[in-house]
Amino acid sequence: MLLSILIADDEPIELKVLNKIVNDSGLPAVIVDGARSGTEALERADRYLPDLIFMDIRMPGMNGLDVAAHIKQKRPDTVIAIVTAYDEFQYAKRAIDIHVDYLMVKPIEPAEVERIITETIASKSMNKDVPSAPGISLNRAQLARDIALLLHLYYAEPVTLSWLEQKMKVSHQYLSRTFKEAYNLTIMSYLTQFRMKLALKLLADPDLSIAIVAERVGIPDASYFGQLFKQAQGVTPSQFRNQLTKNNRI
Repeated sequence: MLLSILIADDEPIELKVLNKIVNDSGLPAVIVDGARSGTEALERADRYLPDLIFMDIRMPGMNGLDVAAHIKQKRPDTVIAIVTAYDEFQYAKRAIDIHVDYLMVKPIEPAEVERIITETIASKSMNKDVPSAPGISLNRAQLARDIALLLHLYYAEPVTLSWLEQKMKVSHQYLSRTFKEAYNLTIMSYLTQFRMKLALKLLADPDLSIAIVAERVGIPDASYFGQLFKQAQGVTPSQFRNQLTKNNRI
């Protein structure tokens, strides 16, 4: 199993420390992104659906516990490790109340981070945190989940079946068949749906041109992006953006 991790901390040095610990651990875990505020943490949690989040309590905007409460309400299986300083330990009771999984006290010890990652991997494997479909084995379901994780990580890249085959060291025919059985979608259809969901969020920013939005979601051809978006949403990107503008004026 490949574990996906999100790190939320407004201090760059803390982000670097956790990044280094995870990368040096040699464990099957990948950091999908970092967040510097509570709002960013929520947005990135929705985008990447991480298995594990290391979350600092003190961040601009929403604090870590408020963010954790929102995430746990939507996706209770997300494992959250709250990072706190000694003088913030009074927050422990609330952390327990919102079902935070771990409470870590600074300075962070590499051994503790590695223990949390290892326990999370074991827990996810035991709880079969994978897509399920009749007739598909746990191992193949896990393979399908790992494919989805790679798509979430590399959606901005020119992803192809051959690229996936090289990444996962498994034939693209087997990958395609396994993914279709698990998700009832082809790999490329799933990727397109994921890209279109991201595009909806990016189009809400009027400072981003449609061409830039297309490039950011991994479809550098703006015309082709427009075709895919209209197929998915029933309107062109420009029409969608105009509708957003109208709604905001009401």
